[in-house]
Amino acid sequence: MERIVIEVDDKIAKAWQRAPETKRKAVGNKINQVIANDFIENPTDKYLNFLTETRAQMKAKGLTQEGLDNILNNE
Repeated sequence: MERIVIEVDDKIAKAWQRAPETKRKAVGNKINQVIANDFIENPTDKYLNFLTETRAQMKAKGLTQEGLDNILNNE
């Protein structure tokens, strides 16, 4: 493993220093997952995120599954 440096609030840094090693490792694993999700391309995740965002945008514009079904059934 490699180390990286992340700037945090003073209170967080002090709490980190006081935390037991097991807690720091657990939090480190969570941070590792978040960073991996944000920086390592995963085509499946990107596609699912695209679909989720597209659905939300279409719903916000009033286009729902029910509306799509009506359009398809009327044509």
